[in-house]
Amino acid sequence: MDLKDAANQLGVHYQTAYQWVREGKLRAEKIGASYNVDEEDLRQLIQQRSKPAPPPPKVKVRDWHQQKEKLLGHLLRGEELQARSQVQRLADGNVSVVEICEQLLSPALAEIGERWAEGSLTIAEEHRASAIVERSLANLMLSPAGRPKGVVVVATPPGDEHSLPATMATAALRNNRWITHHLGTQVPADDLVKISKDTGADLVVLTVTNPQALQAAKSLEKRLEEEGIPYLTGGMGSRLGDLLAAIEAKSWTNSSSNALSEEPHAQRRDERSAHGTENSLRN
Repeated sequence: MDLKDAANQLGVHYQTAYQWVREGKLRAEKIGASYNVDEEDLRQLIQQRSKPAPPPPKVKVRDWHQQKEKLLGHLLRGEELQARSQVQRLADGNVSVVEICEQLLSPALAEIGERWAEGSLTIAEEHRASAIVERSLANLMLSPAGRPKGVVVVATPPGDEHSLPATMATAALRNNRWITHHLGTQVPADDLVKISKDTGADLVVLTVTNPQALQAAKSLEKRLEEEGIPYLTGGMGSRLGDLLAAIEAKSWTNSSSNALSEEPHAQRRDERSAHGTENSLRN
């Protein structure tokens, strides 16, 4: 058959098929001013194109500290495009969202929080860095192909305005094929219960960063338990990888981190946790 008919069967433009002939991807015999394609060669190419492409090889990060220092510089200088590009390159290299969060984003943000607590950074500079990280995470929210594992609702309790832990949990869950409803911060109990039931959620994940919101978190846990809705709560010091492992194993039994039983610490430490480190579900 001629090249035009071959292109139609391949579902591509004639010029694309011609380029494949030039590159040797499609065998063709030139007869006069036209090209003739053998049906067997065409069939083999169609079969080859129908096979799923293998995943890209995973990038091996040799020095996470160096990566963190590079990102930290971008965040301190407000270089959003460079910071987002660095994160995206790792994601494109098949590095997991959990690894990116635990090895790169969390350590960089923790250092920014420490600098704020020491007085070497302003609140505006800390907020700028956090906002850049949040927008970097937005690019990692895509769900891979495959059957969903279940439905999760992610939220923070009233009194906690810190969104990054919940955003990280959402990115990690979606990356692992969980349908995830991210509700953001300060979600009232009635609304949380309603949307959990409406979506048929298998689990509610609560993230708590601000010690002053611990009582509200306990109240939410009690309400969810009364409604028969399973939950997991990550407090300060919880690891994102541990949370995800518990969810993947479906080993939740309405549990929360030890942080929810702790009394609030000194005010300065509370402020540092609130504005800077946001350790919940990250470190």
